[in-house]
Amino acid sequence: MKSPKVICLGVHLLDVLVRHPEAPDLKPGWQLLDDLRITAAGTAAGTAVDLAKLGARPISMGVIGDDYEGTLMVDLMAGFGCDMSRLVRDPGAPTHVSLLFIGPEGERNPIMIRPTGARELTLGDIDFDAVAAADVLHVGGADQMGDFIGESLVELIRHARKNDVVVTVDVLAEVDEAFRDRLAPALAEANFFFPNEGQLAGMTGTEDPAAGVARLREATGVETVVGTLGEEGSLILGPAGEARVPAFEIDLVDTTGCGDAYVAGFIVATANGWDLEAAGWLGTAASGLVATGLGSDSGIVDLDSTLEFMGTQAPERVAALA
Repeated sequence: MKSPKVICLGVHLLDVLVRHPEAPDLKPGWQLLDDLRITAAGTAAGTAVDLAKLGARPISMGVIGDDYEGTLMVDLMAGFGCDMSRLVRDPGAPTHVSLLFIGPEGERNPIMIRPTGARELTLGDIDFDAVAAADVLHVGGADQMGDFIGESLVELIRHARKNDVVVTVDVLAEVDEAFRDRLAPALAEANFFFPNEGQLAGMTGTEDPAAGVARLREATGVETVVGTLGEEGSLILGPAGEARVPAFEIDLVDTTGCGDAYVAGFIVATANGWDLEAAGWLGTAASGLVATGLGSDSGIVDLDSTLEFMGTQAPERVAALA
């Protein structure tokens, strides 16, 4: 399969994940853990790591702190094969770090966050030649980009599309209809948008995913909306119509990074000419594998094993693509 070159622009952070045999007691004293991991995460960094594992060539762009934690994240990602040479370090600023307590059933207990102090992204931070030479531009965490999501993001996406680069967009946190309207000019230029079920409801005012993806596509003009719906799988609405892909049956450990993994699998599939439903199956396989381990880079080993896993639950015509 083709190894697409993917620009991963946006949120890069460090996750410290603790898996506790029961709901954590934060009182002083010794407590034994089931597991602890430190991972590169965020809607750009997490996707980049998964892309690298799936055989793609990710290039990170964004602004992070110039501190020990930022260096650790860069080293972790480089170890997986991500190109970190275009990531900007802001002197004296802390990198975003999240501390996540994961329960025995995969539930998230208290999440403690040290937010980044890094400055906002600007067009001057972007390597436009690298974007033009890529196969895909993935904008990870548009809701965390401040003023950049206005005219700057529109300009960047238009530059990408002018050079036949596919553009994917997602968001990190809770968003609403007002944010949808802010992002709409950029989405109108993009190929794919990946909201999760909560984001989809927040941006459309409906809890019905089918109505939500339709409203969102109409309101923004984005070519295709891919709603990732947790246990309900995913719902894809594009020019050729609607496709539904169920979630895989797995032994759940932790859902951290599942959405990022879905996007990575979807990108690799579409870059290799798969139709949207088939791409949803590879995205779902990648997402399911991540959920079987602790942290956003768990589960996925390489493309071959992910395709093999996809074949255990995907329809015959999709499994045959592997």
